[in-house]
Amino acid sequence: MTSRTSRSTGAVLGGALASGALLVLLAGVPGARGDEQPPGYSPFAGGQTYKTYCMNCHGVDGHGDGYIADSLKQAPSDLTRLAERNGGEYPAERVGRVIDGRDEVRLHGSREMPIWGDALLWPEGESPERRAHVERRIGELVVFLETLQAKPEAAAPAP
Repeated sequence: MTSRTSRSTGAVLGGALASGALLVLLAGVPGARGDEQPPGYSPFAGGQTYKTYCMNCHGVDGHGDGYIADSLKQAPSDLTRLAERNGGEYPAERVGRVIDGRDEVRLHGSREMPIWGDALLWPEGESPERRAHVERRIGELVVFLETLQAKPEAAAPAP
């Protein structure tokens, strides 16, 4: 009797532990609990996109001093000061709209013919796959640009 009882108790406990472990694992998976969390974007991938599409004008560090900046009629923006110019808060949503052409910036070209072609153009009426690809690239670039933001200067200590 004892061995049969301990076997069935062990099976019940083992099953309960496995179920509990599965619930704990699923709790950390976006969407597993029914909540939709934004995807994680890679600043590294955003940096690669920046090098391809932005660095020539905005410069290696985003200060607006790219190698073709002097040939432009208007100086490119210093992308390291976006948060500073927005009251200390990085305007991620606006940055995304500027990149994808929903908010036009004259130097970026018109929405119909942006300077970077259709690589970052908001894909209206396109396939879900294309839309997801463009959204990811833009999200990664937005996250990368946030890493370039100048740190607020600390107030000088009182004498």
